[in-house]
Amino acid sequence: MKRLYSFLVLALVAITLLPAQAFDPAKKYEVTFGGYGDLEKAYAEVFKSADFKAKYPNITVKFQTADFGGHHTRLTTILAAGEQTNDIEALEVGFIAQFVEAGGLTDLNAAPFKAGVFTKDIVKFAVANATTDSGSLIAMPVDIAPAVLFYREDLAKKAGVKMDALKNWDEYIAALKKLSVGGVYGIEHPSAVQAIPLNGGKGGWFSGGKPLEPKAKFVDALKLVEKVKAAKVDGDLGAWSGPWSQAYLDGKVATAVNGAWFGGTLRTWLSPEPGKWRVAYLPGKIMASLGGTYLSIPQTVPAPRKAAAWEVIKYLTTSPNAQLISFRAIDAFPALTTVYKDPVMDEPVAFYGGQKVRKIFADVALNIPENKVSEYDNLILGIWNGAVTSVVNGKATPEAAYADALKKIRATIE
Repeated sequence: MKRLYSFLVLALVAITLLPAQAFDPAKKYEVTFGGYGDLEKAYAEVFKSADFKAKYPNITVKFQTADFGGHHTRLTTILAAGEQTNDIEALEVGFIAQFVEAGGLTDLNAAPFKAGVFTKDIVKFAVANATTDSGSLIAMPVDIAPAVLFYREDLAKKAGVKMDALKNWDEYIAALKKLSVGGVYGIEHPSAVQAIPLNGGKGGWFSGGKPLEPKAKFVDALKLVEKVKAAKVDGDLGAWSGPWSQAYLDGKVATAVNGAWFGGTLRTWLSPEPGKWRVAYLPGKIMASLGGTYLSIPQTVPAPRKAAAWEVIKYLTTSPNAQLISFRAIDAFPALTTVYKDPVMDEPVAFYGGQKVRKIFADVALNIPENKVSEYDNLILGIWNGAVTSVVNGKATPEAAYADALKKIRATIE
């Protein structure tokens, strides 16, 4: 058994180390694609487009799609085991960190890919999130999620509040109090705001090598959660639960703090009637991200298949045609900044009562700060969410919750 195991390991290493081969326009390729959620819906439209077919008549794409959790669990498991994956594997930004330093994914900055030539027009923070300390790029950003405030214009007018220029979180909470009448919830849950001061919790957990520093940033985030809870303006609705979705369908949720992608969820599912929702900058015009998708090529992909996989990734991430099709299909906001100059960004959007919301999304996207991610981010996020829950449930003060989280993190990583 040991000999067999050793042989398999050596064979896997040999496959991994084979030099990537050049893409052959005369050869037919079937590229396998591991995705989640609505990605297949969007990318299938891209691959049916005349532009893609003209450029890549020799490429077909076969999808393996699962729900969000199932996809990432599968990928994490098979990468850890060194088993064969799809040629392309999608990753949500929250899972990027564990692969940035841990390995398992091909360096797209290396030859023959040389992704650095193509990332100059992709938003900087997204590229930074997928870049290792040594300069390797382990995945290409394809869409991002600039964070904004979604609000019901009809409910805001009824309550006599203006939501489009809130100077700070205190003004936001004051507005939520006025909105939370007659069975309406100002916000779905207090925890919905906690990630905003932390730029979505994607990176930024360390400063100078120390976790949860600077302390004030994290304690203030917990204090914000505490304030929202104390104001009694939330519906205590767990995201994606039955009561949560029903509250939106019943028109009982007045505001939502989320990434641009959430507009697609509202439009196609939670609140499809057009004209009710609007978009505003976050309180204090905070610039943050709440989501995003990356495309990777695992190291276990045989060298002959990497060339075609890279062509598909390159097209999805750097082609305006692909970026705009995906955006229209599932509200996946483009990571490609050149698209922000397209006339579509200046179009009024009927769902938002004719508001030109895409200009807000683009402005936020261009100003989101860069955060350094680490292999510990997912672990820390789990501990941090526990701290948030303890504050929401009144079991700990923000200071005590911070101290407990820091203790747990140090015990785990040091």
